Order: sequence, then structure tokens, then C-alpha cells
Amino acid sequence: MKRILKITALTSIALLTGCSGMVGTTSFSNMSSAYRDVLEKYGNDNILLNVARASKSMPVSFLDMPSVMGTGNVQSSVGLSASIYGVNPGSSIGGFFTPAAGSSYAPMATMSVGNSFNFTQSSLDNSSFMVSFLSDMKPEVIASLSNSQTAAKTVLYSLAIESLEAQDEQGKTLVKLDNNPYSPDFPEFQRVLYTLIRGGISVEQITSPMPLSAPMNADEVNKNMLAIATASNQPGTGLMPVKLSNGQPGYQLVKMLPQARICLIEKMADNTLTFRVDQSAYCKTTAPATAVKADPKSSAGKPVAQTDNRPSRILVIKLRSVRNVFDFLGALVNMQSEPTPKYVYVVDPRSLPPDATEAQVKEAALPLFVVKKGAPISDPLMTVRYQGDNYSIPADSNSFTRQVLVLVSQMLTLTKVPGSIPVSPAVLIK
Repeated sequence: MKRILKITALTSIALLTGCSGMVGTTSFSNMSSAYRDVLEKYGNDNILLNVARASKSMPVSFLDMPSVMGTGNVQSSVGLSASIYGVNPGSSIGGFFTPAAGSSYAPMATMSVGNSFNFTQSSLDNSSFMVSFLSDMKPEVIASLSNSQTAAKTVLYSLAIESLEAQDEQGKTLVKLDNNPYSPDFPEFQRVLYTLIRGGISVEQITSPMPLSAPMNADEVNKNMLAIATASNQPGTGLMPVKLSNGQPGYQLVKMLPQARICLIEKMADNTLTFRVDQSAYCKTTAPATAVKADPKSSAGKPVAQTDNRPSRILVIKLRSVRNVFDFLGALVNMQSEPTPKYVYVVDPRSLPPDATEAQVKEAALPLFVVKKGAPISDPLMTVRYQGDNYSIPADSNSFTRQVLVLVSQMLTLTKVPGSIPVSPAVLIK
């Protein structure tokens, strides 16, 4: 019986020791998952916090976590204690170690699990980030954001466009509409923007020549033939025919570079816009419209030119900086916080038929961005507190708020140019 007790005690120790490895592994996995969730919440809250700052005309500030290091360890110890009462301890050594009634064996196993994360928290308040953050977005950025299937074009261009301007053929400004919710012309801006989206506003990749030399005549080309031949070995580099200042034909060494530009799909634009734009404003990837058509009433059956009485206009689209995107969202928060809340509504044209009426458009419109300021709300998507006020985004909001958050997050990521995240962390947190 006593032998069985010993075996049972040792078996218990072995089982407890073997479990320590599994417990440690599970704990480390749980902490990794918890960190991932915290990092996601950290990024989302950072966006909402800076929207709150912008709503109060305060400086915005961004932090990043460029590196994370995790460590984990498991320590265990085992032992066996016994209380033995000898049968006849005074008779012999054997009698001393012969257990009597009341003797017991107690196995002991202790285990400690430790794991931790060290992460660096770097400030983006530096010139590399701020130059990109304060500069107007380029069409290349809009091209990248357009690939996101999460957000509708209406949401993207409502955030990215700062103003729309129409000029005559001499470059004189006829009308300029600012994307400012406080402007009395803001409803007209939204109407024109919606018309442009229905007119196929898009971004396409083209190649444009970048001059590498001054225009040259034939003699100058022959004199510099060795240098021209060396440069022409580079992909996309070669001589292009040009006109010299005296009107004579010449050549110029150029390099073809990819470039993005905002354009209109010609067929959709012609069917939607109330004015004509220059042929260069149409996307080159779409088939050009027929300039002439056969007139069945013509006796000769020859093509005759189409008549288009619409006025010709030059359309100028100015893009915002990412900083101004936060200012725009801050203005929306202020409008919603007024005694009589006001919301900016937009509509996704994909959800409407091509011949949708104005009533159908208004019925399908949803708020662009919804933030509740004041008392905390139940079950928010995210919430932050700034200068004594709570800012919360409802989880069940029937709006484009989630699409806005996705786009702003992507804009910030594209703004982080190489060198904007410091190599040396501003704060090391353990």
C-alpha cells in the first residue's frame, strides 16, 4: 500500500511538470492576440483623436509603433515531502524507516509563467512626415486609394477634392466651388461632384516625357552622340523630335516616366455634363467618340460634323492635403454638435439607376461621417476623450463612417514616406 502511495505521488509530479510547457505556450499566444487587438484600437483611436483635435482648431499629432519585441519564459520546480512514523524507531535502523500508521507523502510542483512585450513608440512630428502630410495629395495617391473596393467614389472624392473650378478657353475663372460645408455654395459643389462621378471621373496611368537635355539641332546631336548613346541604354530614354526656337526641326533627349492623372470617361461625360471639355481631359484608355457621323438625309451620303452647342470649359480640380482632410472631418463633427445637428449627406451612384430622379438620389443619400460628442454612448465602435469631451462613433450607424475611417487610415499610411518614422524611438515602453 505504501509503495502504491509513492508511485502515485511521483506520477502526479510528472503530470504537473509536463503541463507547464502547454500552459506557457497558450499564455504567450493569448498575449500576442491581445497585443494585435490593442494595436488595432490604438490606430483607430489615433484617427478619431486627431479629428477631435481638428474640430477645435488644435495641432494634430501622430505616434507610431515601428517595432515590437516579445519574450516569454516558464519556470517550474518539483519536490516530494514525507512524514514517516517508524514502527519501532529505537530497535534498529530498519525499524526507524519502516512506516507506521499516519505516515504520508506530499508531492509538490510549482510553476511560474512570465511574458512581456517591449515596443517603441515614435513621434511623427518631424519634417519628413509633415512635408508629406501638409502637401496636396497627388493623383498617384488617388489612384492607389481608388483600388480600395471598400469605399465608394463619392466618399473618396468628397474627402480628397478641395475645390472645383470652371474656366473659359482663355483661362478666366467663371465659377469656383469650395468643398467647405460652411460655404453657401456647398450644395452646388456636391451636385457638380455627383455629376462628375456619374460622368466617369477616374484616374489613369500615362507616360509623359521628362527632358534630359536642351533641344538640339542635327550638328549638336552628332557632337554629343557618345553621351546620347550611353544615356539611351537606360529604359525609356531616347531622342524625341521637337521644334527649335527658330522653328527648325530638332531633337531632345527625354525619359518616359509613368504618371497618374485625373480624367473623364468620354462617353459617360458627354451624356452627363452640361458643358464640353477639351479632348485632352478624356481618359486615353477609353475609345474616343466619333467626331463625325453619316447623315442619311445628305444627298451625297458624306459624313457631316456633329453639332454641339454646349459651352467649352476647362475643369480644374484641386486636391486636398491629408491635414485638410482632418480639418474637413473636424468641421463635420462641429456641425453635428450644434443644438440643431446638421449632417453632410452623400450618395453612392452605383446604388441608383442611370436615370435616377432627384427624389431617388435624396432618398438613397447617407451621412458621410457620424461622431457623437458629449455623453458616452452604449456599445460604440470607438470612443476617445479629449479636453473633457467624449467623442464616440456609433457601431450601428447607417452612414459611410466606416468607409471614411478606412480611407483616412490608408491616406496616413501613404503619407509615411521613407524617413518619416525615426530610427531612434522617441519613447521606449517596457
